[in-house]
Amino acid sequence: MSNPYRFTSLTLLLLALISACSTPPLRIQSDVIPAGSLRVAQVVAIAKREQIVSNAEMYKSIIAAGIVDSDVVDGSVVVVRIYCCGGMSSELSAEYADRRFLYVPKAIRVGLGDFVESKVGRSPERGDSGLLNTVTRVVAKQGDNPESCWWDPKNPKLWLRVPYCEWMPKEGWVKQGGMSPAWYKPVP
Repeated sequence: MSNPYRFTSLTLLLLALISACSTPPLRIQSDVIPAGSLRVAQVVAIAKREQIVSNAEMYKSIIAAGIVDSDVVDGSVVVVRIYCCGGMSSELSAEYADRRFLYVPKAIRVGLGDFVESKVGRSPERGDSGLLNTVTRVVAKQGDNPESCWWDPKNPKLWLRVPYCEWMPKEGWVKQGGMSPAWYKPVP
């Protein structure tokens, strides 16, 4: 199976899994770092409009967040990975804990393999509609200088590597340790 088909299959599988659960892990609005923080992840699948709309929970969350239906287009949602790459996390049957859904505003163009910065959302609370995990910019395009962003540590045999970009420390990003490591920029 070629890579484009694998990515499309992964997207369909992930959307189907979320739709099938009675209480879906709606990761378009949650993360393991504080809401409002910035984090970097790598795009592994790009959803078509039909896939987004057919997932009632995801579509309802997007509309509730103030996005109009006409702005829900091919590429409005991407699947990203936040951990890389050895063992099961590199396979289609990988654990889904390292995947996140991100809303992509129409003005931002992302491609498979790109590293993107996103603002972390949160689930609804106190009667509001929550906040979507939203792409803020592309920080490294697939094929860019490999020294600008990479999976850290640079040991490909490790399973729990996180996205790292050379500019992070200078821009106030911090490293979270523990069971959910991440580089992120705290809310100011």
